Amino acid sequence: MYDAYVANVDSEFGSFLDALDASGLLDNTYLVLTSDHGEMFERGVVGHTTPLMYDAGLHIPLLISAPGQKTRNDVHSQTNSVDILPTLLQIAGHAVPAWAEGQLLPGFGGFEDDSRATFSVDAKLNSSFGRLSIASMAMRKNGFKIIYYKGYRGTDSFELYNLQDDPEELVDLFNKDVSHSNLMKDELLKALMSTVDRCKVDILWYT
Repeated sequence: MYDAYVANVDSEFGSFLDALDASGLLDNTYLVLTSDHGEMFERGVVGHTTPLMYDAGLHIPLLISAPGQKTRNDVHSQTNSVDILPTLLQIAGHAVPAWAEGQLLPGFGGFEDDSRATFSVDAKLNSSFGRLSIASMAMRKNGFKIIYYKGYRGTDSFELYNLQDDPEELVDLFNKDVSHSNLMKDELLKALMSTVDRCKVDILWYT
């Protein structure tokens, strides 16, 4: 049933593109296709309502077609959804505000950089008005990914994966590759605390 649904959406989107092309709109239009999450059919999970932070749920499409573009250009470097806003603002000729996260996408003024840390967070069980006490966080950098599960059943835990050697994230290296684990754990927690500090400022400002 899921494959049939995907095939139907693909067919309808193809019809949409054909209509845009026939109308001439693609000659002066940027077309962007992305998503907010993937889908899992593994580890006992079906769908995306899960605290798990594996790539089956995190890896999403990002397709951008520039006006009049006829050739394909694949970018394999890691990017993040927060990169879309500054990229679209740059394309539209607007300044990128200082508060905007992310950076310009490769091919649109940015460059490929796997040494950059990118983050994903799931905190559906956490109050919107309090600190992150129950949440799942992941950080990718240099082909590795660390996952931090915070507060589930009152405990914290970490996992580490080498995405180049283990793209399906089956071999947890957190207690095996201690040097990588410590470096990435420290960077993730530092980024988390930096976010908490910024939120404190925002709370003081608005009160």
